[in-house]
Amino acid sequence: MHRPLATLIAAAAFAAAPAFAASERFEMEIDYSKARLDAPQTVGAEYASIRDQVVDRCEAEHADLKFGQAFAVRTCTNYTLAVAVRKIGHPALTAVHAASR
Repeated sequence: MHRPLATLIAAAAFAAAPAFAASERFEMEIDYSKARLDAPQTVGAEYASIRDQVVDRCEAEHADLKFGQAFAVRTCTNYTLAVAVRKIGHPALTAVHAASR
């Protein structure tokens, strides 16, 4: 069974370059399987799926930037992924996320 996680994310505000923030907030549903998080052999693949969803959304959120796009996408991805992992709150997912840093 897949559970969507509705996550309200505040885009990072950059003091030096506020134009990097494409919007102040966005909502994102994360599709994940609790069963795959519970199985040690599939938790890594589920983390990768969650990360890919976040990357896709952050790329779309910052697609119009002409300068600093890679930085904005990387910052958005790191922040949004950390929030998603925290909101899902699964110990195995948290461990995989911590090991990936």
